[in-house]
Parts: sequence; structure tokens; C-alpha cells
Amino acid sequence: MHGIHHLLDGLIVDTAQQNSSGCGSSQPHTAAAPQPSIEQEVKLMYARGDIAASTYYRLLEMAQNGQLSWDDLARIRSGEAVTAPKTAVTPPPRQRNNDIVRSLNRLYEHRAKLEAARAESEQVLDKLEADVTRLRQQADTAAAKAEAAINNDAAARAYLATRQEALDRAATLEERINALRQDLQRIDDLRDELATREAELKALEANEQLAELEASIREDLVYGR
Repeated sequence: MHGIHHLLDGLIVDTAQQNSSGCGSSQPHTAAAPQPSIEQEVKLMYARGDIAASTYYRLLEMAQNGQLSWDDLARIRSGEAVTAPKTAVTPPPRQRNNDIVRSLNRLYEHRAKLEAARAESEQVLDKLEADVTRLRQQADTAAAKAEAAINNDAAARAYLATRQEALDRAATLEERINALRQDLQRIDDLRDELATREAELKALEANEQLAELEASIREDLVYGR
């Protein structure tokens, strides 16, 4: 249980810091993730002069859209033509705000940790509740035996002592159960906060993309493209 408390406290701090920092962080941007290997191979083929510039750009777009396979590259090397599947026109990959992407990725990490903490807490809770039920049944059985042994003072006292011990242990476990239920509520609250933050970030990203699209459209209208 101490590990769960520690995890929750850490997540609360991280979530608060993320909400306060926003997307305008002045921290230096981390290096971009490496390109998938098939894209890298297309670039190498172009650098070696294996393909023309027009072919390079077409293959690179196909690779980025998931339409290019290693078999396609093998056919190109053997001189066969490769065309993209006849599907609806796919727009070029949109550029995303690195700060927003990092914030969303961090948020998804927090969510995964919360789900793991919830699963662990629920598993422990089920075990403790089963133990409490067993101890209370044990106490009831001991009480019945004590009543049946009314004429045997020593036996009756022993059964009553067993009953009291079972009740005391059950009470201790119920305190732990209450603490676990509070932890589960904290997990739910944090999960709601993360969902709200995710919606805010996605709304901000959509707003930025719309602004870029509007600027591009207006530029085309002005210059008659």
C-alpha cells in the first residue's frame, strides 16, 4: 500500500506541474524521433542515385502514409514500377506542435500508471474483503461454540477469545480497506483531471492547425494559386 500512496503522490505533483507549465515551455526541444527504417532506405536510395528526385518524393510520401513495403523497394531495384494504391487523396502529414505532443505523451504515461495502480488496488481490495468475510464467519462460529460450551467454563472462554481475536483482525483489515477505497477515489479524480487536460491540449492543437490552414488558404486566394 505504501507503494501505491507514493505513486499517487508523484502523479499528483507531475499533473500539477504539467497543468501549470502549459505548452509554452522554454525548455529546449528534444531531438526528433528517428525516421522509420523504410523511409530511411528511400533516402539512402536517393542519396546513392538509385532513384530520380520525382521517384524519391513519391516513394517518401507513400512510406509516410504506410503505402510502401520492402517488397515494393525490391521491385524498384529490379526495375519494376510501383504505384500507390488507388485510394482517396491522402493529405501530407501535418506538422504538430512539439510542446503539445510532448505534453500528450506525458499525459498518456500518467494514465497508464494510474490504470496500473487502480488494477493493483482493486486486487488487494478484493483479497482484504474476502479475508474480512472469513474472519467474521470465524467469529460467528466461535461465538456459537462458546454458547454450546456454556457448561465448560474454560472451553467457553477459549472460544470467546478466538471470537474476539477474529473481530480485532477484521477491524484492522477494514481500516486498510477504507484507505484503499480512498486511494481508488484519488485515482478516479486524477484520471478525470488528465481527461480534462487531454481535451484542452487537443483543442489547442486543433485551433493551431485551423489557423495554419486559414493562413494557407488566404495566401492562395491573394496570389491566385
